[in-house]
Amino acid sequence: MLELSRKSDYALRAVIYLARIEEQRYGRVSEIAKAKDIPQAFLAQILPLLATRGVVKSQQGAHGGYALAREPKSISFLEVIESVEGPLRLNKCIDGHHDDCTILESCEMVNVWIQAQHRMIDFLGGVTMEDMLTAPLHEAARPISIDPTSD
Repeated sequence: MLELSRKSDYALRAVIYLARIEEQRYGRVSEIAKAKDIPQAFLAQILPLLATRGVVKSQQGAHGGYALAREPKSISFLEVIESVEGPLRLNKCIDGHHDDCTILESCEMVNVWIQAQHRMIDFLGGVTMEDMLTAPLHEAARPISIDPTSD
């Protein structure tokens, strides 16, 4: 089964939480963990990764914690996921790593993988934290529709 890791899921939950709090406020790890049902120790490992990649910023002290490093509209799902996982790819043949592929010259699937990869990247890159501020809460009947060509 192809699915995102818990690390990506928790990173997205945390960043969405930070997008929802007051702009000048920093969320503490314990606060974010409790609000988004994330194991605190795991979140404490994830947030520094997001800080290193410039998704969030941290502040020490009594009013310290984490906050978004940029406006919510400039942070995409793709950026959050790749900040904690590295580059997303459906199959290793997509990005030129196919030295061990024995059927490369006669592969019918490579174009499907390439197109699926582009669609996935375009979609996840088009969904921003700003979109999450108005997203419906768990309504499977109303999927988010993102136009990757719009700004």
